[in-house]
Amino acid sequence: MAASAGRSLPRALAPRLLFALFLTTLALLLASCAGPPRYADPGAGSGAAAPPQARAQVAVLLPQSGRYAEAGAAVRQGILSAQGASGQGPELRFYDSHNPKAVPAILRQAAAEGATLAIGPLEKEAVDALAAQPALPIPTLALNRATREASPPNLYQFSLDPEDEAADAARKAWGQGYHTAILLYPASPWGERLANGFRREWLGSGGSFATIQAFDPNSADLPQGLLGDSFAGSIQTAPADCVFLVATAPQARRLWPEIVASTQGPPPVFATSHVFEGAPDQEGNQALLGLQFVDIPWMIDINPSDPLSRSSLERATGGIDPRYARLYAMGIDAYALIQHLDGLAGRPGAFLEGRTGRLSLDSQGRVQRELILARLDSLGPRRMTATGAAASLAAVHPGHPGGGEPRLAALAP
Repeated sequence: MAASAGRSLPRALAPRLLFALFLTTLALLLASCAGPPRYADPGAGSGAAAPPQARAQVAVLLPQSGRYAEAGAAVRQGILSAQGASGQGPELRFYDSHNPKAVPAILRQAAAEGATLAIGPLEKEAVDALAAQPALPIPTLALNRATREASPPNLYQFSLDPEDEAADAARKAWGQGYHTAILLYPASPWGERLANGFRREWLGSGGSFATIQAFDPNSADLPQGLLGDSFAGSIQTAPADCVFLVATAPQARRLWPEIVASTQGPPPVFATSHVFEGAPDQEGNQALLGLQFVDIPWMIDINPSDPLSRSSLERATGGIDPRYARLYAMGIDAYALIQHLDGLAGRPGAFLEGRTGRLSLDSQGRVQRELILARLDSLGPRRMTATGAAASLAAVHPGHPGGGEPRLAALAP
């Protein structure tokens, strides 16, 4: 009897154990129903468990000291403004890149600390140091262009190169139907760089030059007649239908009266953003009425409803240093670009409508920018509409509802 009792349960205890077993089974069933999050994949046609995903981490390599510290601070503020407007996005970790030689090691350190993407560096020497590496540990969007053509895998280059502006100005002039130009530029390394950028694009498009003339950038006053009778005569008699002017804003203001006088009225003159110092109602702009120039949309367009527009950010921050305004916009675009590199690289014709222009990637991983054409009138700079047929766009990434995030799109076939 004792042995039999050891092998069987007392009758009074059996119902309790059966009820406990029932509760345990029910709890397991309920737990399985509340398992991993699920999402509907339209392509698969059935639900699938969503794997847990850690928040992406982006390393930002910018100079925090040295001669480029202020420029780096402007880019940093642009990046942080873009992150704040998005309300979400990757985690940012900042690293000091003021020593170009140390940048490759800093990038490896950032990757070891969990970064999966990187923005920067800003200094050309630091970008050269990355370009000399056999490979980079993570995709990196450098904020300048290396001096060498070849670059390692994972290196992308985003630059506000003034030569690119000159080439874009040439395309804008050609697109308006002009074919013969007069090229006027300062006799300096900077002036020659921009003049060469315009010359290459203009001749490559099939354009020609009536005359090419340099002026002395060191002249204190650039007095009337500086350009000489030959320049005035060439504008009046040569078969030129436009002028390309390479100049800073002070130089342009001193040259403009003579150019206008030589052409008996405001001529179709094209310049780069260097003629516009940034203030929409600046008195100096009144001396350049009629001058056309290429610039980034962020400097020209006013959109109070967009939290990342220049007007909105200047109200929010109390002002943006005009010397670094375009770098602020570069930071905004860098934040968007780093999240869309795969889409831009993997889809020919894809582009991002950014604050620094329409952005795309070439086969070498370099960001190409298409700028806008603006004209200075009595109310300040105004965007000029394209004369040709507008490209048809098909959005592949919806923008921020308030316009706060650039839109990734592709040219429609």
